[in-house]
Amino acid sequence: MTALLAAIHFVGPLLFFTDLTRNPYFTQIALVNVGLAAAAAMWVARAVPEGRWRWVKTPLDLPWALCLGTAALSWTYSYLAHAAFYRPAMASEGLRAGLFLAVNSAAAYFLAAQRADQDGGEAASARLGGWTAFVLVWGAAWTFFPQLRGAPSGASAIWPHVWDPYGALVWAGGLSAVLYLVRSGGTHDFQHLLLATGFLGAVYGIAQYFAVEFFWPKILNPYGGRSVSTFGNPNFMSSYMLMLLPMAVTYYLHARSRAARLAYAAVFLALEGSLLCSLTRSSWIGGAAALAPLAFSAKLRRLARQDLEFHGLVAAAALAMAALWPQSAVGGYAPSVIGRLSELSQVLTPAKGEVGYSPLHQRFLIWLCAWTMGAENPLTGKGFGMLELFYPFYQGHYLLHIDIVRNMRTHANNAHNEILEVFAQTGILGLGAALLLWTAFFRRTWSSLTSVRDRESDEPVWALAAASGAAGMLVDNLLNVSLHFAVPGLLFWWQAGTAMGLLSRREERVAEVPAPRPKAAAAAALTAAAALLVAWHWTGQWMREALYFGGFKVMRRGDARGASDILERAYKWHSREVNTNYELGNAYARSDRFDKAVWAYKEALNANSGYDEIYFNLGTLESLKLGRREEALDHYRVSWAINPLSEGTAGNYAALLLQRGAPGDAEEAEQALETALRFSPGHVNFTMTLAGVKAKAGRYAGAEGLYAGLLRRQPNFPPAEQALRASLALSRRPAPEVLRQLDDFRRLEGLIGRRDYGDESLRLAKAAAAAFPDATAGWFYLGNLELIHGNAPAAESWLRRVVESDPSNLGAKLNLGQALKRLGRREEAATFFRQVLAADPANAMARAELGAAAPLSNQLRMLPKQ
Repeated sequence: MTALLAAIHFVGPLLFFTDLTRNPYFTQIALVNVGLAAAAAMWVARAVPEGRWRWVKTPLDLPWALCLGTAALSWTYSYLAHAAFYRPAMASEGLRAGLFLAVNSAAAYFLAAQRADQDGGEAASARLGGWTAFVLVWGAAWTFFPQLRGAPSGASAIWPHVWDPYGALVWAGGLSAVLYLVRSGGTHDFQHLLLATGFLGAVYGIAQYFAVEFFWPKILNPYGGRSVSTFGNPNFMSSYMLMLLPMAVTYYLHARSRAARLAYAAVFLALEGSLLCSLTRSSWIGGAAALAPLAFSAKLRRLARQDLEFHGLVAAAALAMAALWPQSAVGGYAPSVIGRLSELSQVLTPAKGEVGYSPLHQRFLIWLCAWTMGAENPLTGKGFGMLELFYPFYQGHYLLHIDIVRNMRTHANNAHNEILEVFAQTGILGLGAALLLWTAFFRRTWSSLTSVRDRESDEPVWALAAASGAAGMLVDNLLNVSLHFAVPGLLFWWQAGTAMGLLSRREERVAEVPAPRPKAAAAAALTAAAALLVAWHWTGQWMREALYFGGFKVMRRGDARGASDILERAYKWHSREVNTNYELGNAYARSDRFDKAVWAYKEALNANSGYDEIYFNLGTLESLKLGRREEALDHYRVSWAINPLSEGTAGNYAALLLQRGAPGDAEEAEQALETALRFSPGHVNFTMTLAGVKAKAGRYAGAEGLYAGLLRRQPNFPPAEQALRASLALSRRPAPEVLRQLDDFRRLEGLIGRRDYGDESLRLAKAAAAAFPDATAGWFYLGNLELIHGNAPAAESWLRRVVESDPSNLGAKLNLGQALKRLGRREEAATFFRQVLAADPANAMARAELGAAAPLSNQLRMLPKQ
């Protein structure tokens, strides 16, 4: 079992593929879960030859049982309380979350607690020299990978994407070395394995940050300048690294020589550097929180007062890194550490064009939805594992009513706050169990520390270091979600289990009961069967994910038939994954197999029924291709409830309602269109359709107001004017002012067409800009006329508005350059002339303006871009 656990901790965080699965960490998820299930089965099987069950009792055993029980209770209640439509998806999501809780969390904690040695052993026994040599040699071996790797395969088969002879050789050598170094299976051996793994991942993350890539033909930058290392996500990397900081410091302070201290200092600084490279602010706070509890140890404080000169150098290096860390050399989003912190000012003063600071206000939206979920049923919550499934339905309501979060719609996997995460899904019962668990955890850690204040040498510093890492992760996950992903979740529960296991062994809290051979064999067979089921589940998931990604890539090449063949194989491996089934539906739809597409989309809903896109596609196929109007309306209605911002959903839903014409349909269509116009006030089709609905119902005032409003935005839109005049003829209401202003607008266009740029044209242009404040044509006319009449500042203001609204308007850019030239801003003017030439190389005016100017009145283009 030692070898298996070591392999999990070594291979799990470091093995990743970039072109095999959609998420590079999916292989890690499968390996970690299969390995943990197998390790748990092996632990149970030990009772067969020994004739007894013997385990370390920890303070968290009862709270863990309560957490598992409340999770099962909340899911069961929710499953029975919801409509049958949602139950397949609830079963799918419940299985996913349940496996993570039982295997990736509870089993990891339990196994770590059982593996923990009695505290107080010497850290030197961990063979620092061997670990140092391993890290240097194995890390160096990977630097040759670009030269010695096999030729990249263009095949769609999975195996060529997995196998590489040189890579396999390096992995085999590394795994052999790791198994040799941890052969005694002690706590210090495993902690050094974790530090070595963290160091290797940290160095790679730092290299990525500075655009140095050891493995792949191009720089990996899915998050811009934020490094992901081997973890696939900067937030996962940062959480993993912060949990190792306290252990690195504790080993550093215990080091007997400066050489050993230097090695641990290098590990600490690498971990810190990778934290900075992640640009994850919650993890920076978590890192500080992880280090703070070490100050409560008298022993560590005493060790910190020794060799102050060396400590000062290391501390200075750590502080300098934090203060001076530069921007990433990778393109995309790449602020410096200081820049990342200064972004927080946008909470009070949003950036230009933004109504809020999305990293925070999007969390506010998620927290609001999570709170509402829990508040609906405070005792047991929405149901364990149900947050991702039902979140979009709650979000849709708040998008309608809270302006600041309207552009921050997301599909939240988790709550980004562990307290709300638990409350939303398991209510007060689950939150109470979780609070009991962590109260027991920190109480035991604190009491074990204070009980030996007079005996410094007996302080449980290694348990404190492990517990501090877990504490930092909890703080991080008040804003993060990494606790719910395989690799950071594994380390979190491993460190928590190690801390409690060490303390329980110190106090000799070990239980033992006889295990008659038949009972032991039955228990072993049962857990082995469960482990095999877990292994089969994750094998199917991994095969499905690899095939799905292959089909996804084929689909993007335009081969829908070929993609559907691959995606059908993915579905057979695991039929309850929303992305696979959705993409299969897309492949069927694009190859004109509409009935099969509808089936696949419904299978996607059986996996996760919270995606508005699936309902929209179903509605579209059913209404346009299959003639199933009633089903289409139902699906559009749900899609619109989830995403009330979707123009396509609102338009199709309203059109289908008006087409059916049943009682109440016109009113429902009107509501949909009015909602859509709140978010897209200039949408021509919505405005014309809504006005038509109102006019048909005899509410002429409302219809005429809509037509008039549309004309103020687009005075050159004859259908709106014609509809307005037709409505006025029926209603016999007075003509609105906009019609007279339209006549003046046409007079202005007539004068310009005759090249009459005199005072009357200028007066009419000013009147047009006031009457039609959102019409770019009015801005364009007024800007040009102000320029002709010598008012360059006013011309610049109006023409700049045109260019900002329509960057493709070359006439506006040309004339804006003229205005800037008049104002003496020649370099800025030249920029616009060059932009015109880049779009229209034959433009003689722009070319001339970059040289000698022609007479102004001959150069101005007075007709707007239509």
